[in-house]
Amino acid sequence: MVRDAAATRSRILDAAFKEFATYGLAGARIDRIAEAAAANKRSIYVYFEHKEGLFNAVMRQVVEEVSEAVPLDVEDLPGYAGRLFDYWLAHPEVMRLMLWIQLERPAESPEGRAAYRRKVESLTRTKGALPRGISATDLIVMVMGLTNGWFLVDDSLRSADGADPHAPERIARHRAALVEAVRRICA
Repeated sequence: MVRDAAATRSRILDAAFKEFATYGLAGARIDRIAEAAAANKRSIYVYFEHKEGLFNAVMRQVVEEVSEAVPLDVEDLPGYAGRLFDYWLAHPEVMRLMLWIQLERPAESPEGRAAYRRKVESLTRTKGALPRGISATDLIVMVMGLTNGWFLVDDSLRSADGADPHAPERIARHRAALVEAVRRICA
């Protein structure tokens, strides 16, 4: 039987992503990851050393995937916010993982630092991209906060106006409000 190390590593990362998104770092189990990846536990330790190393690798992969799927457009931050909202909506497991990261690892991470530093530098370099009196970091924090807000509250708030919070038209109204809010911040 020929072993494909790259394929095994990829299966492990995929299984670990699902495990960490479901249970977080503390609740994740290497046994379940190995079983889901059709790999042995030893191979996980060979590739990633320990559960923390595997979690770091998953974080790096997710940060890269989100950055590639939804690149920052400094010329159109409202559009960026809308596209990021769409991404979170289509990939709730990524949002869950991001929430676990915030709960279990609120301190700065190398993965996050590099990705956000690129965004801040890009905004800072682009003439006219920053509203007066708002730093690039604060602007990114505001855009991310507005974009993530829908996913951080429960249905009792999302349906407070009597609308079904899962109905496509309700989600579209929220997305339009999000884009408009970011447009106003950037005006």
